[in-house]
Amino acid sequence: MLLRSAANTRRRTASDGGAADIAVSCRVRLARNLRCVRFPDWADEKERCRVFDLLSPWLMKEAGLFHATIAAVGSLDEITRAMLCERHLISREMAERGPGAGVVVGADERLAVMINEEDHLRIQAIMPGMELARAWASANAMDLRLEEQFEFAFHNRLGYLTACPSNVGTGMRASVMVHLLGLRLSNDLDAVLRALERLRLTVRGVNGEGSEAAGHMFQISNQETLGSDETALMDNLLDVVGDVVHQERNARLRLQRDSPAVLLDCVARALAIIQSARIMETEEALDYLSALRLGVSMGLVRRLTIAHVDALALHVQPGHLQRRMGVALEPARRDVMRANLMREMLRPVVLRGMKETI
Repeated sequence: MLLRSAANTRRRTASDGGAADIAVSCRVRLARNLRCVRFPDWADEKERCRVFDLLSPWLMKEAGLFHATIAAVGSLDEITRAMLCERHLISREMAERGPGAGVVVGADERLAVMINEEDHLRIQAIMPGMELARAWASANAMDLRLEEQFEFAFHNRLGYLTACPSNVGTGMRASVMVHLLGLRLSNDLDAVLRALERLRLTVRGVNGEGSEAAGHMFQISNQETLGSDETALMDNLLDVVGDVVHQERNARLRLQRDSPAVLLDCVARALAIIQSARIMETEEALDYLSALRLGVSMGLVRRLTIAHVDALALHVQPGHLQRRMGVALEPARRDVMRANLMREMLRPVVLRGMKETI
């Protein structure tokens, strides 16, 4: 089965310094193209299909993807494509592609390879927290195995050649997803985001380029791929993200110390609305779940864990919600079913210090 019903559990590890409640996940993505073959956007359908037929059997049989699943994107229904996007296994651009486009996904969904997105190959590894070293090791191992079999477009001075000039060089994008509601509530977020831009890091929403920061989740990634090696790029990213995590932690502690009513109101208001609302749009749901996530981290909420919040944040999104209901739904109907799901799942949750009800 291509998609599992439960989200991967986030867990604290030594490598993230106990910051798993802020640094949600990380990703390393490598862009590669076959030598002397036109990039997907310049190729015709027959050429794209030839590339797919060349790469996909090898990926399935020889690349070491244990129990991997392959999907030709053009043959998938709209709900499955949406689910793949929501799990960050394909991009929104990939979801719109036709014949010749596909994705190979490992059983645990931590390694995926897109075929004929913007480039012939997009290798990506996703790990919890700030485990970029593990993500890099996984993506790099796949890259090395592929390069033993296929000749990539490479320039001795420039490095790997890619469809987008901004990816030329290493072809690598490393990113960390962070939850920054504390900085938003303390009115410090804009200053932090401007500082990241000055450091030539890219900040995007949860769904990548052009997306909004739904649920106060931000994807911080390297902007430069030319003139530096992969280790230097990742080390710089981890240093900066570590500083952002520290600032978010301090913002939360300041709120708890200086503005406890603001912090409690944010969490209590979100819980009250979730437990009573009858209509809920996706972005609204993610923002309220963001507040509960903060509440769990700050010890303000009982009968709920961060892992449960993250799982629900996935299942309230359109693709997962419709798969859960077993039928395609119009947006208005989805809003009703989303509100019903959230009330059902979060009915037992209470604020600490308040009388618990069953």
